This record gives sequence, C-alpha cells and structure tokens, in this order.
Amino acid sequence: MDSQQELKDKLLSIKDVMALINVSRRTIYNWIDKGILAPVRIGSIYRFHPENIEALTQKDFPRSGRILSIDDDLLVRESIKNVLKPFGFQVSVASSCEEALGLITQESFDLVLVDMRMPGINGIETLKAIRGLRARLGMKPIPEIVLTAYVDQREEVEELGVA
Repeated sequence: MDSQQELKDKLLSIKDVMALINVSRRTIYNWIDKGILAPVRIGSIYRFHPENIEALTQKDFPRSGRILSIDDDLLVRESIKNVLKPFGFQVSVASSCEEALGLITQESFDLVLVDMRMPGINGIETLKAIRGLRARLGMKPIPEIVLTAYVDQREEVEELGVA
C-alpha cells in the first residue's frame, strides 16, 4: 500500500464529518473558507484529520440551530424551511398560534420567525402567547423575527418591542 493510500485511510471524508457532527456539506465548506477547519487535499478530494474534527466539536459556537417558522401560507413555510435547511438549520413549521404553542412545549428552539398577518390570532398575539407560555414553563426568552410585507404595521411591531 502506498503512503498516499495509507494517509487517505486514516483521514475522514466530508460525508464522515457530516455524519459525525451533524452538519451540512455547505457548513463544512463555509468552515474551510473561514479557516475554522483545515482539510488535507488528496488530488481534488478533501480529507480531515479525526483529531481536528474532535477539536471542532468542542468549540463553543453554533453549528446549527432550531427554528420555529409560523405562517398561515404553506408556500412561505416550506420556502423558509428549504432556504434554511442547507445551512444546517432544523426548521419546524406551524400554521397557527395554537400549533406553534404545541411545538414550543415539545421542542426547544433557538429562534422564532412569525408572519405578522395571519387569520385568527395574528403574529403579535402569537409572540405574546409564546412569551407567556415560555415564562410559565420557566424557559428563557428566545430571539424573534416578525415577517410582514406591510409597512403599515410598524407601530404594532414596535409596541411589542421586537422592531
């Protein structure tokens, strides 16, 4: 066995790294570009030393996040999910305040995205309900982003303290 093949057998592939630390291929390339992860190139293939991956798992920075997207429009919910998933985010979706509250009690989230205008309970009231539920459950507040295509609702958003 030649030395290049021996080296290749000792190193991890991109697929190995993806499986070991549960990140996307895009995240790995992003880390390479930023100098966070140093690959070994064998021909045109990237390989990684196992000890570098182990050290990476011990760094204190987010590799992925859990996002709750609340929107009454199915196309918008799925679009948000499809845009964020390749970056390593795990996106759960809800179509209403009630559905979102159910998910909040079952899963932990790092961010909430909510549409301003929804039938029934709107985005502002949904955020108030989420904040109240999290407070009752002794959970810390999480970042929130209000999405709207209407500029006339700025005062309502500012009143909530999320602008």
